[in-house]
Amino acid sequence: MRERRRRTLLSAALHAVSHAVAVVYCLLTLTAPNRELMLTAYGCGLAAGVVGTWAATRVTTKASGYRVSFTLLMITLVMAALGAYWDGGVTSPAALGFVTTAVFVACYTPHLRLMVGLEVLTFGSYVAVAVTGPPAPAGHVFVYLAGMLVLASVCSTQTRALARQRSQLRALASLDPLTGALNRRGLAELATFLFHAGCRPGPSLLCLDLDDFKLVNDRLGHAAGDDLLRRVVAATRNVLRAEDALARIGGDEFVVVLSDADRESARAAAARIEAAVRGLAGVSVGSATAPYDGDSLDRLLHVADQRLYLVKQQRRRTAGRLLADGTGRG
Repeated sequence: MRERRRRTLLSAALHAVSHAVAVVYCLLTLTAPNRELMLTAYGCGLAAGVVGTWAATRVTTKASGYRVSFTLLMITLVMAALGAYWDGGVTSPAALGFVTTAVFVACYTPHLRLMVGLEVLTFGSYVAVAVTGPPAPAGHVFVYLAGMLVLASVCSTQTRALARQRSQLRALASLDPLTGALNRRGLAELATFLFHAGCRPGPSLLCLDLDDFKLVNDRLGHAAGDDLLRRVVAATRNVLRAEDALARIGGDEFVVVLSDADRESARAAAARIEAAVRGLAGVSVGSATAPYDGDSLDRLLHVADQRLYLVKQQRRRTAGRLLADGTGRG
């Protein structure tokens, strides 16, 4: 939401600044023809930018952000076309408004098809002024259009490369580098999505803890422990649904998020995980289901962790009794 609002605000601010520059240009060339018309048009564009800046601070959805930005873009194209036409055609300094618009569209339109459509509209507006306005020197329109195309292509390529890098960085920041499972940050981001509209029946959480994992590190080394963790994650993923998620929140501590899963489904998932991991290591599981056990990630984690602790205690008591019985008989 903040990023969307920031983009819309930047779009509106640049719109206002570009028209403010155009107003200053008109004032500096006040004796030239049609300056009253141009000042009126650019003044309206400046006012639209100010209103758009105010509207951008109240953007709450992607659609509303697009509406504000698209409206400002259409106003910019109309004012750029009128200003260039009144100032002598496509050879006028006012025609630079088409260049700045083409660059802005290339830099700040996230969807490629939409960007191409808006660039075609920008180039078409320039051609319309070239056809209806005073004639330009031979080759001027071609060079101008070619220049805008090169600038738009370079800016678009760079923008999309940076967007891919940011996306990769966000993904890496949310993943555990050893196992590829989500980390605590990734789990928190997932919880923001799961609980954004209030807690509903499901999701369920499973807290997993490997039994005697420290012994593996102590006896076989940390490389063996790391390999075991990766294999446990792979085995667990094999028995989860595509919509479920697995996060590593500690050395050998994992959380499974089961979307839209009631208590019975959670117990069934826990049984599948235990069976899948049994050949690799022992695992203790505690579960919690919303909204019965809590209405937030922290609350569900607390309940599931408590139940995990009870499972471990019960296993220790059982193992102690078996050991005592065996010793007594011996």
